[in-house]
Amino acid sequence: MLVPLDSDGFLRRECPTCERELKVRPALGEEEPVQPLEGGYFCPYCGVQAPPNSWFTKAQIQSAHSVVVNEVLNPMLKKFSDDIGSIARRSGGLVSARVSHQTPEKSPQLTEDDDMKVVTFTCHPAEPVKVLDDWSGPAMCFACGTPTV
Repeated sequence: MLVPLDSDGFLRRECPTCERELKVRPALGEEEPVQPLEGGYFCPYCGVQAPPNSWFTKAQIQSAHSVVVNEVLNPMLKKFSDDIGSIARRSGGLVSARVSHQTPEKSPQLTEDDDMKVVTFTCHPAEPVKVLDDWSGPAMCFACGTPTV
């Protein structure tokens, strides 16, 4: 699954606590990613810390689910159905079985808008975040939770 970046190279994320969206710049290639403090990253809005694997947006989770269903689960169910049919045919009528399942629609391809405003931090100047355009409060550093001044 490919998660797109905006034209500035930022990746959309969502706070698992306040559910506001933000953007971070992922480490690419040879770059070392910012290491979160023990416990994870900090929301720039509410300041709550959460584990690194809990920042996916609802659309990213839905897209990943769709990929797993369509590329892993559906082929397994098809093989299972074919195997059951084969067993039923070889049994000479002693075994009868039918397997059916509904295939959900594929999620639309993720796209990324060039929205949000950049906030930089004195504590981690190489780790800016993007916050909602209408956000007027202080922003907390994604890496350490220190607020902007």
